[in-house]
Amino acid sequence: MSERLIWRDGKFIAWDEATVHVLSQSLQRGSLAFDYVSVRETIRGVAVFRLRDHVERLLTTCRIVGLPLAWGADELIEACADAVRHNPGATSIKISALIPSVEVELVPQDPRVAVFIAAYDSATDIIAKNPGELRRRQTLSLKVERDKSGRREDVIPPHAKVAASYTAPMTAKWKARREGYDDVILLDEHGHVAEAPTMNLFVVDEAGELLTPEGDRVLLGITRSSVMGIADAEGLTCRETPLTEAALKSAREVFLTGTSVGVWPVVRIDNEPVGDGAPGPTTARLAGRYRAIVAGEDPAFDHWLHFV
Repeated sequence: MSERLIWRDGKFIAWDEATVHVLSQSLQRGSLAFDYVSVRETIRGVAVFRLRDHVERLLTTCRIVGLPLAWGADELIEACADAVRHNPGATSIKISALIPSVEVELVPQDPRVAVFIAAYDSATDIIAKNPGELRRRQTLSLKVERDKSGRREDVIPPHAKVAASYTAPMTAKWKARREGYDDVILLDEHGHVAEAPTMNLFVVDEAGELLTPEGDRVLLGITRSSVMGIADAEGLTCRETPLTEAALKSAREVFLTGTSVGVWPVVRIDNEPVGDGAPGPTTARLAGRYRAIVAGEDPAFDHWLHFV
């Protein structure tokens, strides 16, 4: 039994008590909205990285999905900080907003939304307790997924971080793993490059320019926007633009970004090397600056750290 405590609607409960019924609306219909936040031990104490931005993104998801959330941004920010204080050694926060009631119809009779905030360490609290080995490499080999597209505006808007959006990418990634790849690159309904299932994508083109898919076509990743801000501070040109598969093939460098991984270099796509088949200098430069920022070693970006 875990000693972790989880914040649920203003009160702390035991880890094993943070449950909902198997027939709950969000479990059966995929309507759970969530966000995942990084907690860091910095040289000046424990800090949550870009906490307000993550909470605001959760609120945006709830508005898109139509979940009537009773908690405001400031209340959820303080709840997250409190969850970290109650759970020493936490490296992650997962915020979940869900409809816990057992329902018959697609639209619930009881639309009350419950909020759970879990602060934990992924390695010791989850990974070590699951069977099998976690697949996590230093560099990535990706497959372009051509059968299942990324998020579509007419189904679930790309900006919504909701559970139902991840089912099709999960099946695609499972298939790619069986074929020897680490992850997949999703295309949108127009055949343009979108993102990986849980991460955003960047390309360094032949001219050395940093490119990423347009914001209205992908999830607005917090690490994505962080890298764009870092690139500006480094004097690098970064541009949002439609990306084709040809842009992937001609790229000098490709990398993914995400809360749990930071900046993650891609060295192969569809069994062909990216550039010279090794992490490139721009990727390394951005990754190094990002690591310094989250460690509290870069005063220029102190405003991204929420100390608890």
